Amino acid sequence: MAEVRRRGRPRSADTDQAILDAAGELLLRDGYAGMSMEKVAAEAGVGKPTVYRRWPSKAALVGDVTRRAYLASVPDGAVPVPGSGKVAPTVATWFRYQARALRDPRNAAFVLALTAAAAESPQDAESLYRYHTADQHTAVVRLLRAGVETGEFRADADLDAVVDGLIGATLYLLLTGRTSDAPERAEGLVRVLLDGLRAT
Repeated sequence: MAEVRRRGRPRSADTDQAILDAAGELLLRDGYAGMSMEKVAAEAGVGKPTVYRRWPSKAALVGDVTRRAYLASVPDGAVPVPGSGKVAPTVATWFRYQARALRDPRNAAFVLALTAAAAESPQDAESLYRYHTADQHTAVVRLLRAGVETGEFRADADLDAVVDGLIGATLYLLLTGRTSDAPERAEGLVRVLLDGLRAT
């Protein structure tokens, strides 16, 4: 069978990188409101259609910038997986790391931009959730469920609500400008939630 050729030029990884770098710098300098696809194109040295061919909206571009920054800043195992032994310490370690990451001004700026993008467009909010938050949410629920199966946590616990509380708390600390004491507050919150889950 003859090979089917794709029409058009293949995407350039260098161009992708230049656009992501430009978008990241603009977010840090001007915030979400001050960033535009036109500014990104000018900063990256490409035409606006080049940006739109890769990212159909500003929110989608911000999503990829945030994801790239997050993956670069987290250690292996950013999404926790069930292992042997008690589940609670693994959850606590994961949550403390999320809270500590907010102390980095770059991480804080990108997460704020992602939150603004989601608030601006309900349609983009759904895709941003699926792409950026759903995996973490599912992974932590799976981790807690492993604790239920071993008898560490109560079988009647609403695990989705617990994870919503954990993730939502980090956003609350960020939106209220209280990231400096985020690790300490995270310690107290995770202890309260996990104590409420424990089987008696």
